[in-house]
Amino acid sequence: MSITAAKPTAMERPRRTRTKRVSALPPVRLSQLLPSHIDLRDPLKAVLVCGDCETWVPITGMQSKVQKLVPHHTGKAHVAAALHCRSSNRRVEFDMTIPEWRHALSDAGTEASSRQATAVLPKAFSPQTDRTLRGRSVRGAVGRRAEWAAALYRVRQADQLRRTVPQGAQPVEGPEVPLDHLVPRQAAEPPDQGPLTCERCGTSESSLVDAVAAGWCRIACRSHCGRCAGRFPAWTRIPF
Repeated sequence: MSITAAKPTAMERPRRTRTKRVSALPPVRLSQLLPSHIDLRDPLKAVLVCGDCETWVPITGMQSKVQKLVPHHTGKAHVAAALHCRSSNRRVEFDMTIPEWRHALSDAGTEASSRQATAVLPKAFSPQTDRTLRGRSVRGAVGRRAEWAAALYRVRQADQLRRTVPQGAQPVEGPEVPLDHLVPRQAAEPPDQGPLTCERCGTSESSLVDAVAAGWCRIACRSHCGRCAGRFPAWTRIPF
């Protein structure tokens, strides 16, 4: 029966080491790291994020002349494989003080909070709008159609009252009341105006009935035959 040796796993990272080895890589400057990747709250137990394995690594030699990262593996202790990180024993240069780090960390937190999306609350309805919307939901579609029908009936009654001409003598000194808008245009014009002439081509019609049958129109209060009226926009043409 063969016995397979267990694969070594990553070891816990010590706080202090007595090795005199120093990595040949250039030193890590605190000013070049993000403030959130540095923890100097307890100077004797300072840690930072390793640039190679991107894990938190303690800093040793805080009370000596040389500060450096402790020898560490790239993965989590007792879980990942025991792979030695090349940034082990790498020097650390403290080119910023603890108050400067705290100030940079607070500024970074303020900037990050300003970039976070805030919830936009909808504007509250006015009391009148709220009552209207609640009334619609209570009445339903059938009740709204009945209200529109009643409103339409009252509008038609008001239009009929506007079209009526008051009885009595017309004032002598007052100006005449225009009554063109009270009756349709066709009824306001006399049934026969005699011959009509087109203002554009000079074509004439003997009577208004013939002009209407030929598609004559009024454009800018001038008569135009059907052929000439077709050259103008539809919204400018007023049929006889």
